[in-house]
Amino acid sequence: MKKLTISKIGVIVFIIILFILHFVNTSVNPKWQPISVYAIGTAGWLMNIAFFLLGISFLTLGLYLIKNFPKTGAKVGGILLILASLGNFLASIFNTDPISTLPDQMTMSGQIHNSAAGLLGFMILATVFIAFQFIKREQLKPFGKNMLVLTVILWGSELALIVTMGIYMSETNGMITPETPIGWLGRVVIVICAIWVWACANYLQKSNFKN
Repeated sequence: MKKLTISKIGVIVFIIILFILHFVNTSVNPKWQPISVYAIGTAGWLMNIAFFLLGISFLTLGLYLIKNFPKTGAKVGGILLILASLGNFLASIFNTDPISTLPDQMTMSGQIHNSAAGLLGFMILATVFIAFQFIKREQLKPFGKNMLVLTVILWGSELALIVTMGIYMSETNGMITPETPIGWLGRVVIVICAIWVWACANYLQKSNFKN
């Protein structure tokens, strides 16, 4: 159960730091700039810590699932969470480039950061495998509806972000500019991811689920 507690704490502190950064670094425009930009501005180290803590949350929940669930589906979900955690750890070490950097001028750090950001997709995919366990297992069924609703909301927000990015960035040659208002939607997605992890860890604790 210690892993679940660590996962929950990591999520809470991540959200708190992200909230604080909106007031600490007002040079970042949340309407269109992603949260990664906070890492290269005022108190950028806070964003690095936030990414690391979210990675810890994914990792500890993933390890718990692999250890305590006997079925392959849950273990697949756990492995996907661990892969997603690696993306957060890399993002905490390798900062993004300034938002105006052209693709052919990106630094190695920026390239690694962008690749790491793509690993978040593993977390979103993991929710399907894990939410299914809450519907299938008697011990977890009391929380199944809540987890299903959260999973649908997460997938809906992620799809909305993908569509919105596709529409706006097709008009800016794939660049994020003030004309691509995707900042808030990106923040919604990452916060919902964090809430999903917290809820999953919390419900597993409440059910005292162990193999």
